[in-house]
Amino acid sequence: MKLLGVRLAAGPFTALPEGAFGLCLDPHAPNRDAAALTLDIVDFGLPDPAALRATLDALKAAMAAEPDRLFYVGCKAGLGRTGTVLACLAAECGVEGDPVEWVRARHDPRAVETPAQEEFARGWAARPEA
Repeated sequence: MKLLGVRLAAGPFTALPEGAFGLCLDPHAPNRDAAALTLDIVDFGLPDPAALRATLDALKAAMAAEPDRLFYVGCKAGLGRTGTVLACLAAECGVEGDPVEWVRARHDPRAVETPAQEEFARGWAARPEA
């Protein structure tokens, strides 16, 4: 998938491609130390809004600095936490329509697994700090 003209991939963090800029969302990932950024989110949980804000700002800055690099977001299965963060990023970047559906169409139809994750992601762009 592409966002802001940058190649973005997602899935289990253990599948981090060689040379990719990695954002790891799983505090238990065995290759967590290979991540350029980390944001610990419990399985099926929601990110802390302030921590997510800082992480997305850092991720967008890296994307702007290295637009030809592959950026990879992952957790254990690459669906719930990963989908939620991708949908928040998409909402911030101004994708048309529903950011959850955007992620499901481009990443995996099972992405953003819980009603709470859906609500969080859909409301992200409306947050005053977003």
